[in-house]
Amino acid sequence: MCKIFAAAAQAGRISALAAGVTTGLLMPISHAFAASQPDIKSPSVVVLSWDQGKILYERNADEVRPIASLSKMFASLVIDDECKIDWNTLHEMSPENREAARGGDSSKLKTGWKFSIEDLMHAALMRSDNRAFPALAEACGMTPVQLGERMTSRARELGLAKTVFSEPTGLSPSNVSTAHEVALMLQEVTKRPRLQAIMAKRSYWMTAHLPGGKRTQRYEIRNTDRLLQSRDFSVIGGKTGFTNLARYCLAIALRTAEHGDLGMVLMGAEGKLTRFADVRRIYQWLKKNNTVAALNQIKQPNESRSSDAPLKDASL
Repeated sequence: MCKIFAAAAQAGRISALAAGVTTGLLMPISHAFAASQPDIKSPSVVVLSWDQGKILYERNADEVRPIASLSKMFASLVIDDECKIDWNTLHEMSPENREAARGGDSSKLKTGWKFSIEDLMHAALMRSDNRAFPALAEACGMTPVQLGERMTSRARELGLAKTVFSEPTGLSPSNVSTAHEVALMLQEVTKRPRLQAIMAKRSYWMTAHLPGGKRTQRYEIRNTDRLLQSRDFSVIGGKTGFTNLARYCLAIALRTAEHGDLGMVLMGAEGKLTRFADVRRIYQWLKKNNTVAALNQIKQPNESRSSDAPLKDASL
């Protein structure tokens, strides 16, 4: 592993919620609203209350599935935690970055152009550009495969036993996890303030430094998460994903007035908009079934969300 990487995370950093999933201590769905079920179309779903450490809803939540670009979310955590590189550093896009993203959507990160590490992180998490993380891995002295190996190792450190990464983009069908474990990844990522802030942005202006070093070109990218425009809740952070095999996926953290902070993961939806509609259906179901009262009835002593500090409001 490259010298610019820090030592592996300490075992004690595993979140209380992650420990609950891996040891079977996470509280089940409350009986207060078990009788009715939301009309959810996505085949694999989990909804967690981060404030209470409870499962509010699940369907095939422990089924191993390909996770597509949800992989980029965890790649950002590894880069942010361990790669000791200034985010203002410029990195030149290489032919290897282009090859690593072959088979994905078109990219605005042109070979020979230079971008800051900060801009590449925005391109990866907001627009889901498949060339961004191969470039970030390269800037940190690794190949995409090596970054994938480190991501898998880090997942094990966090107690995520079913999660495997072959590379950071999610184009590989070998990148797999479960809805439960993706929700725990999302919780960890949103504890990093600059990553959380990126995922909560609707748009961002990129600056490309063109060959020759004298000219720059600016262009706007927009977040693929359509729920950032919702008036019902604030989006703390999240990531979309799609491949032909994984279908449409979404990991999203919401801050709601009624229910506190919620983590939702939806995987395998057939329609592009289905995952977003499912989130709204779940939210309305929670409101209808008076989730706050139900959670208060089954709250256990000494339970709290494991976090270094409260999350800041999303930048909407």
